[in-house]
Amino acid sequence: MAATIASMIPEGEVRDALAPHYILEKELGRGGMGAVYLARDVRLERPVAIKFFPPELAARPELRARFLQETRTAASFSHPNIVPVHAVEERDGILCFVMGYVDGETLGKRIARAGPLPIGEAVRLLQESAWALSYAHGRGIVHRDVKPDNILIDRGSGRAMITDFGIARSQEASGLTMVGELIGTPQFMSPEQASGEKVDGRSDLYSLGVVAFFALTGRFPFEASSTQGFLAAHITKPAPPVASLRPDLPGSLSGAVDRLLEKDPSRRFQKGEELAEHLDTLRSARREIPSSIRLFSVKSSQVIRNAILLVVLAPTLSNSVHGDADQVILFNMTIAAAIALAFQALGGLRELAAQGFSHDDLRAGLLAIADEQEEARALLRAAPDWKERRQRRWWFIAGGLIIAAILITISLRLRVPMLRGGYRSPMTGIIAAALGASLTMVTLVYAIAGGGGAARLDAKLRRLWTGAIGKRWFDLAARRIRTRPVARTASAELGPMTIFDALTKDTRRELGDVNRVIAALVSAQNELVLREARLKSSQEEASRGTAGVATDSLERVITELNQAQSAAAERRESIGAQLERLRLELIRLKSGVGTAAEVKAEAERGRTLIPG
Repeated sequence: MAATIASMIPEGEVRDALAPHYILEKELGRGGMGAVYLARDVRLERPVAIKFFPPELAARPELRARFLQETRTAASFSHPNIVPVHAVEERDGILCFVMGYVDGETLGKRIARAGPLPIGEAVRLLQESAWALSYAHGRGIVHRDVKPDNILIDRGSGRAMITDFGIARSQEASGLTMVGELIGTPQFMSPEQASGEKVDGRSDLYSLGVVAFFALTGRFPFEASSTQGFLAAHITKPAPPVASLRPDLPGSLSGAVDRLLEKDPSRRFQKGEELAEHLDTLRSARREIPSSIRLFSVKSSQVIRNAILLVVLAPTLSNSVHGDADQVILFNMTIAAAIALAFQALGGLRELAAQGFSHDDLRAGLLAIADEQEEARALLRAAPDWKERRQRRWWFIAGGLIIAAILITISLRLRVPMLRGGYRSPMTGIIAAALGASLTMVTLVYAIAGGGGAARLDAKLRRLWTGAIGKRWFDLAARRIRTRPVARTASAELGPMTIFDALTKDTRRELGDVNRVIAALVSAQNELVLREARLKSSQEEASRGTAGVATDSLERVITELNQAQSAAAERRESIGAQLERLRLELIRLKSGVGTAAEVKAEAERGRTLIPG
C-alpha cells in the first residue's frame, strides 16, 4: 500500500492530513480521475471508501472544478442503488471525498470470476441500475462512464449500486468542456459520446446496454485492438443481436438489450424508468408453482436419496451376516424397503392427482422449480469464496472416505477366526468398525446431499418425473382416483403463464407471442395495484386538509383523486378478467377442446389493454 500511495501522494502526508478522523487501510482500485482506498471513520466507527484526486491533476483548475462538481452532485443523491457521498476533505493540498463502503465486488470482477450472469440475476441488476440512472437523469446528471467496474454488487443483499460519478456532469453545464468530451471507457461509449457530441441520459442507457450484453455473454458487442477501433465500431457498426450469443434469453430481455444498443438515441428507451418498467414484466411473469408440487419435489428427492443409500448399504450388510437364514431375512428387508420407497413415490403422485393436478401441471411446476434452483446455485457460485468452499468440500469427502477405509481395514485385521466358524474381535476392533461405518455413512450423505452431484441427481430425477416414465407412473397413481372438490385444482392454482409453459414446444411456437401478451398484462395489473395504493394514500393526505386552502379547491383535488382511483380499479379488473379468459382458453387448448386460433384471438383482445 505504501508504494501505491507514494506514487500519488507521500504516505506520511496522507496519513497526517486525514488523521485523526480517518485511518487508511488498503487500496480498493483506481480510475482515470483518482484512486480509492478503504479507510475507517474513527468518529462514527464505520468503514468508508475515500477517493483521492491526483495532485498533478488537482493543480489544473478545470479538472479540480470537475472533481468538486462531481462531489456536490453525488453528495446530493439519496438512492438505494447509488453509493452515497458522506463528506469532502481538502487539507494541505490533498483533495478527496468520503463515500459509503460497499462490502462486495464490482460486476466486472463477478463476471470474470464466475462467468455470464443467469437470467434472473441479470434482469434484477439491470433493473436496479436503470432505477439509479433514472434518478440521476431526473436531476439533470449524466454519468458518462457506465461500465461493469462502476457497478458494485453488495455482498449481503446482492443489490446493484452505481458509483464513480467522477466524470458526471450536468446536462446544462458548459463551463467544463475544456476537460474534453471523450471522457469515458471506449468499450462502453455511446455513438454520440464517441463522436464528441452532446450527450443526455440516453447515452448512459446505451452504455448500460453494452454492460448488459457483456454480463449476459461475457463478451463485448464489438471487438477491437485499439481505442480508435472501439470508437469507430460504436459509431458505424450495428451491434449483433444478443440472442445470437445467448439463445436461451427470453425475447423480452434480448429485445430490451438490442433496443438499448440502437445507434439512434430516439430508438432506444428514452428513460431509465421506461427500461425498468419493461424489465418488471419479466420479473412479474415468473411462473407460479403450487405448494403441493413443491412438496412433492422435496419428498421425491428424499425418496431417491434413500434409495441410493439402500443400494450402497445392501452389499455391506450382506457381507456382515452369516447363514442362509440371515441372507433371506436381509434380502426380504431390502426388497420391502424398496417397495416402501416406490409406494411412497406413488402416494405423492396420487395426492397430486386427488387435488386435480395433471402430469402437465407437474411437469410445468418441476421445470419452474429447476429454474429457481439454477438461479440459486448461480448466486452461490458468485460468492467470492465459492471455489475455496468447493475444494474444502471435496477434501472433506476424500479425507472421510480414506479415514473410514483405514478404520475398517484395522477392524478386519484385528478379527480372529473361531474354530466353530465366525470371528471374534477385540473392543478396539469393534470401535474401529463402528467409527468406520459411521464415518462412511456421514461422508456418503454429505456427498449425496449437496454440491454438483446433487444438482445432477436433481436433473435426472426431474427428467424421470417429466418424461414418459413419469407420465406412466402418474397415470398409474391417478387410476380410480376421485378428485376432492375442496382441494385447489390445477387450473385455479396455475396462472396462464405456467399453463402456457406446460404446452408442447410446437404448440408454443404456433401461439407466437401470446406469452409476451400475458407477461405485459400481468405487469400492467401489478402497476395498477401500486397506482391504486398511491392514489389512496394521496386521498387520505388530501382529506386531512391544509390550512389556507380553499374548501372548493380541496374538494376538487379529492374528487379528481377518487376518479383516478376508480379508473385504475376498473382497468385493473378488466385486465384481470382478460387474464382469466386467456387462462381458460389455454386450458381448453391443453385439453384438446380449444384451438390455437382461439387463444391468439383472446390475446389480441388482451393486447388492447396493454398501456402504450
